[in-house]
Amino acid sequence: MQSNNIPDWLTGKDDYIPESDKSKFIDKSTKQILSALSRFRKNGYIAKAKRCNTALRLFGVLLAVVLTALAKNFYFVFFMLAVTTVLLAVSDSHTIKNVLKVLVPAEIISVLILLPGALMGNPHSLMSITSRVFVSVSLVMRFNLTTPFNQITSALKSYRVPDIIIFVFDLTIQYISILSQICFEMLTALKVRSIGKNPEKSKAVSGILGTTFIKAKECAQTTQQAMECRGFDGTFTKNKKSKFSKYDLTYLAALIILIGVFIYFQAVIQ
Repeated sequence: MQSNNIPDWLTGKDDYIPESDKSKFIDKSTKQILSALSRFRKNGYIAKAKRCNTALRLFGVLLAVVLTALAKNFYFVFFMLAVTTVLLAVSDSHTIKNVLKVLVPAEIISVLILLPGALMGNPHSLMSITSRVFVSVSLVMRFNLTTPFNQITSALKSYRVPDIIIFVFDLTIQYISILSQICFEMLTALKVRSIGKNPEKSKAVSGILGTTFIKAKECAQTTQQAMECRGFDGTFTKNKKSKFSKYDLTYLAALIILIGVFIYFQAVIQ
């Protein structure tokens, strides 16, 4: 009987030790993509209970920003600073953290731009503009972080915004999330399959960007075909009319008070 002997190369020990390599680029890219994905996913699960009408809230935010920008009397800006600070203080920790991530760089840039003028004898402009930036960025970011994207789309339709603008906005939000997920999966695969030292990471990055572009093109074609099959002609409609609640009335009363305070500070206090 012939015996089958195991080859020596199968019984030998594998002493291969791969060279250590740095993967900071992949780690940082993955972290940034995960951060973007978490924002979109958390936004989709924002509670809708006990909230006033999104269209009314959007109008209120835009009104507050415009009045703050138009205010010639600095007392009204101080008033808006106090209101914005209170609103930010009563928000949850996640909202405060994400507002500060945008607010602090915006304030730093404003200070750097206006600092030469302040040093040359015009400190009033530095205080005025940085205060208005604080109010505007805080209100807009807080609205964005506490309102689901689909409600923002509905609010835009309430103000007769052209359908093409709503369509581009809605698709952009959806595809940022989809393409971010694709990039995250490819970066994870690249990190798992990387053995030893890879001095040509730039080629891998270009491959990821190229694949993402191809995926985006395929998604665009698939979306177009799905729209044609379902008879979508680019028109957005509102299926139901929202009724005014007690929260809407309270918010509307607050806007009336805001306008009254603006008129008072502009007309009475000089």
